[in-house]
Amino acid sequence: MPGEFWGNVRGSLHTFAQGSNVGMFDIAEVFEATASLASCLGLPAEVFVTRKLEAGVNIVVPSSPRPFLETLSHHKKSPFYAVPPPTGYTRPLEYVATHANYRLKYYDKGTYATRQGTSLPMGCRHLLRFEVVFTRVRNLNKLTGRTNLTLVDLAAPDVLRTVATYVHEQWKRTVRRLAPDYSNLSMAHAALLYSGTNLEWWEGVRPHTPKSTFKRNQALYRQLQKQMRQQEGPHPYDLLLADHMRELCPNEFQLVEVSPKSGTILHTCNHVEFGSRRDEVLSSWNDDSINLLAA
Repeated sequence: MPGEFWGNVRGSLHTFAQGSNVGMFDIAEVFEATASLASCLGLPAEVFVTRKLEAGVNIVVPSSPRPFLETLSHHKKSPFYAVPPPTGYTRPLEYVATHANYRLKYYDKGTYATRQGTSLPMGCRHLLRFEVVFTRVRNLNKLTGRTNLTLVDLAAPDVLRTVATYVHEQWKRTVRRLAPDYSNLSMAHAALLYSGTNLEWWEGVRPHTPKSTFKRNQALYRQLQKQMRQQEGPHPYDLLLADHMRELCPNEFQLVEVSPKSGTILHTCNHVEFGSRRDEVLSSWNDDSINLLAA
């Protein structure tokens, strides 16, 4: 291949990966980057099959999101683990809960951006990033109703709506450690409410508790949690997320225009596969190019 051609390809790959890392492209810029990549490779966008996808939202918050991050407990049956902080930081900036087909990520996007020398949008000092990272294509295809999810499909209104709704649902299913008001609770109910946010506690008491008693206390815990949430009202970040989702998905999740502060719902394609008719041409790609595309 001529050096000029590969120079153009590398330039498009760099733009595509850079946009993915920043996560603040609006929808038009994302599709412009993917179209540029497809054009440089001489391939239509529909031959790029998405195998992994990050979907999420940047939430502009009034102060550091670290106190919020440190309350994360678990999502379904998976606990949140702190990612070791980068050099120069004493406390974690990112928390992850892992499932078989996807994982959830909450992290201090503003601090990461500052550390990497990335400028934040004007008027934006603190950002909380929430992502659902689809790590297996099976779950992603089942969710979107596609046999193969291509770059073209990522622009489809039904795909955008479905993914955006799924992201919001996983946020709501995240359990955080809170300091509830115990004043109107018995000691037993207060202890259950306090201990129940810890998955290890449930697993620890399960072997020594009759099955019926265990299920009854699980149901009671969920009821107490619901009552507590009703008394306390939504967390301020819940309201901010709802505002950003409306901004990202106006007109019933039809993504047309997006604030750069919020970023895109469809954040990055981590891996793509190509049609067999170009296999011989693409076999000459070196590992650096593939890694850059997968950044």
